[in-house]
Amino acid sequence: MTEHKRDDRDFDVTQLHLDAHGKSLHRDYTAHFFRWSFARRFIRNTDNLLDIGCGTELPLIKPLLGSGPANNVNKYVGVDLNKLKPSKSSRVDLRPEFDFTSRYTEILADYPEKFDKIFCFEVIEHMLPAHGKNLLHGIKECLKPEGLFFISTPCYDGRRHAKNHIHEYTVDELREYLVEAGFEVVDRFGTFMDICEILRNDPQRCRSEAVHEVWHALSKYYDNNALSCFFAPLFPDYARNNIWVCKLKSEQMAENESPI
Repeated sequence: MTEHKRDDRDFDVTQLHLDAHGKSLHRDYTAHFFRWSFARRFIRNTDNLLDIGCGTELPLIKPLLGSGPANNVNKYVGVDLNKLKPSKSSRVDLRPEFDFTSRYTEILADYPEKFDKIFCFEVIEHMLPAHGKNLLHGIKECLKPEGLFFISTPCYDGRRHAKNHIHEYTVDELREYLVEAGFEVVDRFGTFMDICEILRNDPQRCRSEAVHEVWHALSKYYDNNALSCFFAPLFPDYARNNIWVCKLKSEQMAENESPI
């Protein structure tokens, strides 16, 4: 397969839309729901949340936080390069047409207490690597010492590269960027994959009794789009997309602690 050449645009502003992508049960779109569901498990009603690339339809905050953000978070800050409709909630702060990579200090000035959880889903691949480094640096500066940072992005395999993505990262490349920025990877999961990749790369594990039994049972009902999401967390190295759970490295935590 011919490699899609990476381009030299600074940013791409493509985003997910329910009335477009939501009409299909494709694994890529389905994986978004599971991503948001996974994120919800970490959110407490006392948390300050920062959502980078929140999207005009606010998919993280609206469908998953039930009766509304006022009852489920302390503060939600959403930033996006696209236009955003204003929110009526006093606990929701939306920043439209906002380039976080160059303006994160404005967020810090308004929220010096920083954020408990920061989410950046399907964003870093839409910018040049230089901006990606600035993005991660800004996130590090905005994260509380004990906070968690969640990032998801496609895993570049040297062959496939979405046309609306500027730079997709290999797993090793992104891990290097995260460590260089001052993060420690706590966990990593695949979000969707090609089912055939398991057979090709890890046939022994795939054909283990437990995996084979579950696969066979679920395939009677679910198609490969669904199965590619269900099994991807077990095989992150062979997944087409990963979600990373990160925290500040211990030395960064010490630097970020407020002086006594």
